[in-house]
Amino acid sequence: MRTFFDLVERLVTGRPRTVILAIVALTVVFAGFASQSQTVEDDAATIESAEVDAAEVLDEAFGDTEDVLQVIVSTPGRDVRNADALAASSAIVDAIEDSAAADRLSEQAGRPAVLSFLSGAQMAADMGGLDPDGLDDEAVAELDAQAAEMVPPEVAEQTAGLLGDGEPPESGLVLAFVDTDGLDDEAATDVQRTLRDAILAADVPAGVDVEPFSFALLFDDSDVGPEVGRLFGTAAAIILAVLFVVYWVTPAAGTRAAIVRRTAADVGLTFAAILIAIVWMQGSGVILGPDFLGLSGYFSPQTQIVPILIIGLGVDYAIHVSARYREELGAGRSPDAVVGTSLRTVGVALVLATGTTVVGFLTNLASPVEFLRTFGVLAAAGILAAFIVSVTLLPAARLVLDRRAAAKGSLPVASLGSSKERLLPRLAERTSILAERAPVATIVVAVALAGLGGYGYTQLDTEFSVTDFVPQDAPILEVFDQLQEDFGGGFAETTEVLLTGDLANPEAHNAVVDSVEGLRDLDDVGQLGEAADADSIVSALGFALSQDGEELGPELAQLGLSQDGRADADADVAAIYDRLLAAAPEATGEVLAERGDGYVGRVVARTSAGESAAGELGADLAAAFAPATEAGLEVTPTSQEIVQAGVTSDIEDSQLVSLAIALGAAMLLLVVNFWITARRPALGVLTIAPVGLVLAYTFGMMAATGIPLTPVTATLAALAIGIGVPFTIHVTHRFQEMRLTLPDVNSALRATARRTGGALAGSALTTVVGFGVLTTSTLVPFSQLGFVTVYAIGFALLAAILVLPSLLVLWDRFHRRMGEEPFAADPLEAAGLESGGGAPAATETPAGAGQPTATPSAEPTR
Repeated sequence: MRTFFDLVERLVTGRPRTVILAIVALTVVFAGFASQSQTVEDDAATIESAEVDAAEVLDEAFGDTEDVLQVIVSTPGRDVRNADALAASSAIVDAIEDSAAADRLSEQAGRPAVLSFLSGAQMAADMGGLDPDGLDDEAVAELDAQAAEMVPPEVAEQTAGLLGDGEPPESGLVLAFVDTDGLDDEAATDVQRTLRDAILAADVPAGVDVEPFSFALLFDDSDVGPEVGRLFGTAAAIILAVLFVVYWVTPAAGTRAAIVRRTAADVGLTFAAILIAIVWMQGSGVILGPDFLGLSGYFSPQTQIVPILIIGLGVDYAIHVSARYREELGAGRSPDAVVGTSLRTVGVALVLATGTTVVGFLTNLASPVEFLRTFGVLAAAGILAAFIVSVTLLPAARLVLDRRAAAKGSLPVASLGSSKERLLPRLAERTSILAERAPVATIVVAVALAGLGGYGYTQLDTEFSVTDFVPQDAPILEVFDQLQEDFGGGFAETTEVLLTGDLANPEAHNAVVDSVEGLRDLDDVGQLGEAADADSIVSALGFALSQDGEELGPELAQLGLSQDGRADADADVAAIYDRLLAAAPEATGEVLAERGDGYVGRVVARTSAGESAAGELGADLAAAFAPATEAGLEVTPTSQEIVQAGVTSDIEDSQLVSLAIALGAAMLLLVVNFWITARRPALGVLTIAPVGLVLAYTFGMMAATGIPLTPVTATLAALAIGIGVPFTIHVTHRFQEMRLTLPDVNSALRATARRTGGALAGSALTTVVGFGVLTTSTLVPFSQLGFVTVYAIGFALLAAILVLPSLLVLWDRFHRRMGEEPFAADPLEAAGLESGGGAPAATETPAGAGQPTATPSAEPTR
């Protein structure tokens, strides 16, 4: 570390303009890579799981060639089986069939391309020669009942499933099946848009509400770019104002103009450093991404929050560097000497803070959720960039400006020297009274509150919804909620079961038949008569026989297939499957596909578990297919909802492991550092301990305010380390420095609080502003992350200025009682500083180099 800062100091003091130009050049390079970034939309968080793998196999074998557009028709306060709803249903069907996307409607055997909850009533009216416009509500209800008696029970039951819950039902569904074969995502969504616009333009009676819905339309309204832009702009504007307050000092007589210029310059330099770090992060994300090194994923809507995170965390580095620089300059030292002192004191703390924060974010690489892994890599790259820019560009630019001011004799030394009398440092100093007078009581209370926080953690819910990244003010979300409430998620919910292994043998075939029959006993699987509403080899066989039973039946029987669909012990199942694929290629091809030397099977069940019961449904389906599993087949139920349930479960299972890894790695780094620099490795444990309390407190506040664990709030471990560890490191390092120069522990405490507490409070304020803006987001995860981070910042500040000083006091007293020095080495000497100055400049002769320097002022004893 000493060699590193020797090099940085020589570069910054010797060639500051070269350093600035190098940073600018690197920024241009990273900006070039950043311009190549790609944002990949994810309907759900991508994870590594058997369910995701199964979905990929199914998509490869069978494709996903059909979407369903659902239209909710509602007549609030009335039974939806009425004349107005019939007129609306007819108008909607006509609008769909006459639309520009009509050629994309998908009609299958036994199912029309457009199906309405009142299709039966319409059919009965047509058969009776009745004019639908002349019917009243009672006649429509009677026709609907007659139609239900005329069709097979399973068809009647399917049509009844299009009616909403409630007695009587006040809403019903009209379904339009869309063929998406050969279309990419954008083209398929465009078809849905065309149908939606046609439906909304249909002439429906007053009092009838019509709301189209599909997941393509839902995500079409979920562009988070404008929302992130608004949040970023708001955070940036507020932080600029806060930085001005943080950097402003009361000007001495005749120096107001100089202080205004200096404050504006420091604010501008700090904000420029943050923007440069963001550009570096974006460029690094492309370099580390799939198109180059392949160490992370593509950018996603979820990772767009990282720039806001860099604003919130990166500004701390700039504030601490600037604060120490100002403090040393106010003590009368030359700008060149100040650079060395700042880098070798605050810089050391920043190295540790950066290392622990990067480690914290990189623990996300252990997450099963892909965007969390990418998030961790991007955040780590951004924090590293913020550190590099803060210890190079900031001092270099400040040095160029201050050399010029020193040459003119206009350095506002007196004003900067009075900064310790400002409000924040004075308030911070007063907090030391707890550590001075009641350190044990302070720690006991802190630990007791952490116990309450730990209990809160056990009460946290773990949630993840496909709508999390849809703005909560989007009108289509209300339609989605109505589908969940009235229709159990709607007709579009299907759950697939992937069957792999040796399907073409009698035992496996019969086991699949038995398993499919068992689906009728599951509550969340739709029913058609006495059978489950599911497409499978059983339904394909039934359809094929219904089309050509006289010829096909004897052929299949000769191959060993019995009348109940089961295979004889010596049946040629492969030949049976080949014959079915030839006789009914569409129906059979939907559930059976050749793959390699064998087959892959699929069962598609209409389900109504929704997001809340998807995990239970997956387990029930696996249990129902136990006969197939026992026959040697591999069975994997999968759906978007089941994948989401898997994300939720994995987050819950991995949270404690992630916390342990993050805290353990950070503690190891601190232990090694303090062992090398002060021969006191236990200081690393003391420094990280308050961060553990911060985590507990934050979990407790999450439980108290109803914020669940989600893929985004699961980053709390990394955030708590990123926020808490820099605070505690600065306190420990400054206390170590003060204790070696001041005669007693209380004086060291007050000096530490006064000199570091103000900078901590300022950085906490800017970080709260940066992340607090997220609480206004219409995206639930961003809003929740905003609250969680604000909690963590507040608790980190309190832990750093109340709990850690109490630990340090007890540490100091213990070693004094043992007759030992608490710190074995002067931290300035360990950092390579010589008393009274920094390393000499390398090449350039600084303006004002002849200005006398002074050693840092010692704190008076009390």
